[in-house]
Amino acid sequence: MGLVVKVELQGNGVYLAGERVSCTITLTNDGISTKTIAWMGAQLHCQCSHRRDLKLSGTTATILSSPVTDTTFVPNRDEPGMTLASTPTVVLVCNLTLQPQENRTVLYSDTIPAGGPPSFAGHLVQYKYKMTVGAQELGFPTRSVRIPLRVLTAPESLTCHTPVQSPPTGNPFLSPKEQQNPTLEEALHMLTTEASRRASMSYTLKSAYGVLGRLSLFKSSYKLGEDIIGSFEFSCDAVTCLQLYVMLQSMEEINEEFVPSSSARIKPNCTAHAHHIECCHNTKQTHFALPVPQNVTQSFKIHAVKLQWQLHFEFVITKQPPRELVKASVTPCLAGSKANLWQGLQPVAMESMTWNLPVTILPTLPLHQTHKPHTLVL
Repeated sequence: MGLVVKVELQGNGVYLAGERVSCTITLTNDGISTKTIAWMGAQLHCQCSHRRDLKLSGTTATILSSPVTDTTFVPNRDEPGMTLASTPTVVLVCNLTLQPQENRTVLYSDTIPAGGPPSFAGHLVQYKYKMTVGAQELGFPTRSVRIPLRVLTAPESLTCHTPVQSPPTGNPFLSPKEQQNPTLEEALHMLTTEASRRASMSYTLKSAYGVLGRLSLFKSSYKLGEDIIGSFEFSCDAVTCLQLYVMLQSMEEINEEFVPSSSARIKPNCTAHAHHIECCHNTKQTHFALPVPQNVTQSFKIHAVKLQWQLHFEFVITKQPPRELVKASVTPCLAGSKANLWQGLQPVAMESMTWNLPVTILPTLPLHQTHKPHTLVL
């Protein structure tokens, strides 16, 4: 079989921007002759791909100082799109000789670049984080393996700042101590605090015929995996609600600066993730619960694209009083028979009313995400 390179990612594969990613790389010589590894390197990078009618290529430029050959390590080789961010390439092995059935294990660890977008598989733009490990056996071309990573980013108001060093103490033999200013742990704590903050909000819904009712929400920011819970109180005065439909939607919108002037305006892409439908005739109060999936992308905004979340409401209403809607006729089926025929409501004049309520989706803690770690063989 020859040389086998096994890459095993430590952790569950979900990280927050600024965290360190670690993996163990095992090199095994399964052949019957001695193998020499000229070099082996690794790198973290974020790839951006987009629709062909968008002009995002000017945001990043890649310049190679040397021509690309079969023995050159280019992590983004044959990757669609462009490289948005990357870490310096780390050389892990150089001129290593393995005897038959011998193996060596090395550890690779690096920090995910901060300040970039989260992992996002949209319809217009996609951002994918990957760990690329490449190796070259002496006399053979370079081979590489890519491990996908899911990266979450903290909101701008919760991002970490560079630790500030305290002023010198006057003793040259003591190293300067870093102040306990915002760190990654503090950002995670602030993220949990922001998502658990409760502030009850009420919205009065009005139609052209009068007040429909009142909507109450416990908060406006939710983490991935949480439930959006709300309650309705219908007035049942001038307007009657016959059906309620609530949908959790994400809106992917491109900045107009990146749309060519010759192209038509690109409409925001709307995707539904959860919904709740209820017939609320003769209902005074009801509630709904919409789960936020764990595999979706949080709310974010960068120079080219922004992802927003909203609750889309659709009400089927009528201005007929409730007492007229409950009338039904009961007539005997046959003369002298005890069986009766019940006839439902007659056609009702109704119309629909829609309303959108913006909400914020925050990232959750990486440990709370379910993602199978990768073990790949090169």
